[in-house]
Amino acid sequence: MPFVAYVHARDPDEPEEEGRAPWEPNWRLWRWVGAAVLVAFPATLTNGIVELLLVLVVFGLSLRAALELLPKGDGLRQWRQ
Repeated sequence: MPFVAYVHARDPDEPEEEGRAPWEPNWRLWRWVGAAVLVAFPATLTNGIVELLLVLVVFGLSLRAALELLPKGDGLRQWRQ
């Protein structure tokens, strides 16, 4: 029989932690998504090298949006042997 335990995450008497509420949108993410959408529209209307450049800009803006979702870490700077 596997051991099952309940882990209590926080006490109900503790005050709420400061920060962004769960329902509040991440505006730093949405500004990159909005910029990518605004650039994607003209990219669909053009042809040739201009279309390629606009698609690359959309790709770069999408990567910036993905960076907002990833946690910021120190990488191997904190690693010690």
